[in-house]
Amino acid sequence: METRDSVSMVQTGGLPPDASSDRQSGFHARVLCDGIWGSACASADMDPAEILTRAVAAARTAGGRGSVSLARIPSSSETWRPVVAEPVQEAPASDKAFLCRRYRELLESETQGASCRVAYRDFRRLKAVLNSAGCDVMEEEQFCGFRMEALSSNTGLLASRERAGRSGLEFFRSREDLVGEVAAECSALESAVTPPDPGSRLLLDPENAGVFIHEVFGHLCESGAHPLASSLGGYLRRGSRLASPCVNIVDDSTHFSMPGSCAFDDEGVPGTRTPIVTSGVLSNLLHTLETAGAAGVAPTGNARAAGFRSLPGARMTCTYLAPGSMSLEAMTAMLSDGLYLVGSLSGSTDMGGFSLTSRLGWRIESGKPTVMTGPVTIHGRVFDFLKSIQCVGSDLTLYSGPGGCSSVGDDLLPVSYGAPHTLVFAPGRSG
Repeated sequence: METRDSVSMVQTGGLPPDASSDRQSGFHARVLCDGIWGSACASADMDPAEILTRAVAAARTAGGRGSVSLARIPSSSETWRPVVAEPVQEAPASDKAFLCRRYRELLESETQGASCRVAYRDFRRLKAVLNSAGCDVMEEEQFCGFRMEALSSNTGLLASRERAGRSGLEFFRSREDLVGEVAAECSALESAVTPPDPGSRLLLDPENAGVFIHEVFGHLCESGAHPLASSLGGYLRRGSRLASPCVNIVDDSTHFSMPGSCAFDDEGVPGTRTPIVTSGVLSNLLHTLETAGAAGVAPTGNARAAGFRSLPGARMTCTYLAPGSMSLEAMTAMLSDGLYLVGSLSGSTDMGGFSLTSRLGWRIESGKPTVMTGPVTIHGRVFDFLKSIQCVGSDLTLYSGPGGCSSVGDDLLPVSYGAPHTLVFAPGRSG
């Protein structure tokens, strides 16, 4: 069962923001009969017993016997509600619109001729999961996120910041510091130079490295979620060395301040901390009850659905590169001459190769930043890049935004990602 109330606003000019609101409420029933799934969903005004009957009929209509078996989970009964100062469903829409307008006006006043935009999104989600394993659990999720951006009319370069949290409207208040950061970055980008080819020596900031961990590597570890991942089955075996020994990657749904976290997943499995890579070696993939049953392992609490009309699949929650012990100063000195990548505009993978674009860069010469550059795009092979990580900093930072993550055309799900500063002597190329 799910009920979701959401609000979205975009402020681009002096007029009131473009705003929309939505409410969705309904049930999704799944039944496993003789190893074959049957499912049905409907809005909340239908009798849940009727939806369950339809799911049973769908499984029996398939006929024969299937091979699906589920991992076992303990029974549980729990209700989890967050503690927030200003629940988003109770906060006046006028307050949200005022903040959007105020931040955009401040941003416009601090930039010269830039096109400025502020986007805001919130939702409150109530979900309940009941199953034959004895789970009877309910969770409330509060989400508040925003994005501020300024596009220079002179250079066409974009300065931006985005943040999101499992929080109430208080998360969106008092964000003038981020307005100042965007304005300062927009101004600095006016004098940015075309990035040189840095060769193989790169220092990634926490946001850039975090996007690599999520977009480039993390999706490979969602069991059954991506059809192309099967082509990498030889790499994605538990015990395989995928990265250098300083690399430890974790998916942790118990970071309850961050989007993607959950007390339990959409199959009723408790949220947990799952080590994916430990000292460079693959230790776990992310599982649903079905994929865990097929693999003969314990479920990881990563079954997530975009809404009551969707089936749950194995999806990331809060995924990050765990911190090491190196200071930023020491890593910059080790880099000596190369490029420092700051922020992220995009990241993608074709399951073997990848592309990652920063918001900006800095030329590093003799261990010191000298000249700011525009966005830098690097390309490479996923596992070659992971094995080229030299050291990991101590300054883990987690990020999220108002949008979310989709996988193979699915609707967006809230997620978080992060990393410390990361030093790479990579065999890739850049441009």
